[in-house]
This record gives sequence, C-alpha cells and structure tokens, in this order.
Amino acid sequence: MAADRQSRSSAANVDTAVKAVKKAARSELLEPVSAPERSYQRLAEQIADLILQGEFKVGERLPSERSLAERFEISRTSVREAIIALEVQGLVEVRGGSGIYVCDAATKPVGFIPDGGAGPFELLRARWVIESEVAALAAQNRTDADIDKIYAQLAAMGRNFNDKLANEADDRLFHIRIAEASGNSVMAQVVTALWDQLRGVLWKKLEEHFHTPQLREASLEEHQKVFDALVARDPVAARDAMREHLERVMNEFKKAWR
Repeated sequence: MAADRQSRSSAANVDTAVKAVKKAARSELLEPVSAPERSYQRLAEQIADLILQGEFKVGERLPSERSLAERFEISRTSVREAIIALEVQGLVEVRGGSGIYVCDAATKPVGFIPDGGAGPFELLRARWVIESEVAALAAQNRTDADIDKIYAQLAAMGRNFNDKLANEADDRLFHIRIAEASGNSVMAQVVTALWDQLRGVLWKKLEEHFHTPQLREASLEEHQKVFDALVARDPVAARDAMREHLERVMNEFKKAWR
C-alpha cells in the first residue's frame, strides 16, 4: 500500500510539472526562442556586417533596441544579447543613459561572432520553468538534513553580501542544494548544468551593466521566502517564490542600460 501511494504521488508530481511547462509555454515570460537564423549570434553578425558596409559608422549611435527588434523581426531580449556579444568583441560600446556606439575596432573584418552558447535570457527562462518545479518537489521531499544544507548557503550569502564572487558561489550552491532536496538526482544535474552555462562571457558582461548591491539584497530576501516555503513543506508557495525571484532577475536585466 505504501509503495502504491508513493507511486501515485510521483505520478501526480510529474503531471503537475508537465502542466506547469505547458502553462509556462503560453506565458509572456517564455517568448518563443528564435530560430537559428534569428539567434542573437546571427543578429550580431548582421549588425557587424552593416557596420563594415558603412550603414553604421564609427562613433555613431546604433538605432534603439526597439528599432532593431522591429527591423530584424526578433525579440528585444535577443537584440540585447546580440549587443552584449558585439560589446564582448569590442565592436560597440554601451554607454548608460546615452546609447550604443560603434567602436573603432568595428571597421576591421571580424569574420563571425564566436558562439557564446545559449543567451542569458534563454537560460533564465529555462531556469524559471525548471527551478520553480524543482522547488515545489523539494518542499514535498526535503529532509531535515536538506534544510540544514540549504540554510547554510542562505546564511553564507548574508555573510558574504559585500563579496560579490563569494556571494555568487553561495547563490549557486543555494539553488543546487534545493535541487538535491527534490529527491531527483537528474534535477540536481540539470540545475547544476544550467548554472554552469549561465556563468559564461555574455552573462558576465550583462552583469557589468546591471548587477548592483540592491539586486543582491533583493535576491537574499527572495531566497528567504523560498526557504520559508521549504521549511513549511508548502510546494505551492515554494514554486511561486522561485518564479517571482527569477522573474524579477529577468526584468532587472531588461531595464534601460546603466
């Protein structure tokens, strides 16, 4: 009987996760992922070509993100990722409060924009879907030992608040400990892989523009809400708290350039 109840509970969890993914797919948060020919890398190459052709001259400001999105029929988040890719290559300079300007280096042929992997927003959207359900599972399956491990990382984030690198490492482990508490080793591997991809060159450049102590403080408060839901064994609250956290991070990185 116990095994049968456990089997039914696992099936219900899977059904809940499937429904959540379907619902998220209809959400504005999960805007369609661009086809390969419209990826941020392809767009970056197109803009670089236009610079070489003289449409955008050195020292001039590029059109707004909205204008570029309309011209190339691509999402504004993909445009932002393309701009970041160009900035990493030294082809453009992002000046907060002013705009995006073509640099001297942009007059030299660059061949292609190196593939930085999945874009930051694509990875954040994936985390929004996966980690919210992982948090719900963790609220159901966690042990007291899991809670101790998760709390240790939450406390470390507070202690290392002013040490950005240490705080980031604690942040990563906080999310991984939650995945481990889900009771599903595959989920733990997936969350770890997502975090490892997220810390690429494009993410680091994006953070240079938007990461602030205020963002870290907000994250710490939101992590506390996730933790409280896990302690209470409340899967609905855990799911909602994780979604709100990741949604805010995405929205922060969509704001005007700083």
